[in-house]
Amino acid sequence: MALHLPISTATLPQLNLPLYERIRIDIQARLVEQGWDPDLPIPTEQMLAQEYQVSIGTIRKAIDRLVQEGMLYKAQGRGTFIKQPDFKNSLLRFFRFRNHEGKQAVPTGMVKSIRKVPPTPAINKHLLIDEGMALIELQRLRIVENKVVLSEQIWLPEHLFSDLLHFEPLEFGNLLYPFYYQHCGQFISTAKETLSFTSEVEDSDLNARKGDMLIQIERLAYNLENRPVEYRISLGRPENFKYEVKIS
Repeated sequence: MALHLPISTATLPQLNLPLYERIRIDIQARLVEQGWDPDLPIPTEQMLAQEYQVSIGTIRKAIDRLVQEGMLYKAQGRGTFIKQPDFKNSLLRFFRFRNHEGKQAVPTGMVKSIRKVPPTPAINKHLLIDEGMALIELQRLRIVENKVVLSEQIWLPEHLFSDLLHFEPLEFGNLLYPFYYQHCGQFISTAKETLSFTSEVEDSDLNARKGDMLIQIERLAYNLENRPVEYRISLGRPENFKYEVKIS
């Protein structure tokens, strides 16, 4: 069953753009504003052409642009879907964790605390919000067999994520991004990560004092409108660090 979008040509943006571009903008806006089930395909090109009262070629151009921009992807024989990046294992590019049997393990996430905090100029700048706007701060741990292997500090624009303040830390579960979408309508579509080293941080969860070397991963995550909505710093001990790249 395909996702149904209430579409009307009367709602198209009145811009001096080709028709397929106006349709692309309209489809993107409706997907962002109305939500969707990422497991269901969007309407077929034939359905969209009928609803917009345009040719299939025009619809195909609009859909192809959304595919090129990374918002949609096409699955042969199944349809066109909202693209869901796999963030679950992204940190495994930099860290390798093993359980007591020596097998590779994926850490479990646990929110330690959540609170509203005053604006921080550097973080507000990362998130491209006014310097006077408040933030939400989460402290989060990644755990393997009851041992903290990563410590994370996360900042979100309060005006977009205020509903999260109604939840207790343990209600967040293992994965944050589905929680963001379910309760705040913010779908994380892309992210940029930067790796560095620091010895200036004291972190009791990692049993690290100032002067101890830690690996630091900074992540800036974007929603479907390509707007930065999450700034995150993840810290881990260097004994778990690895760097792996395939060159061909």
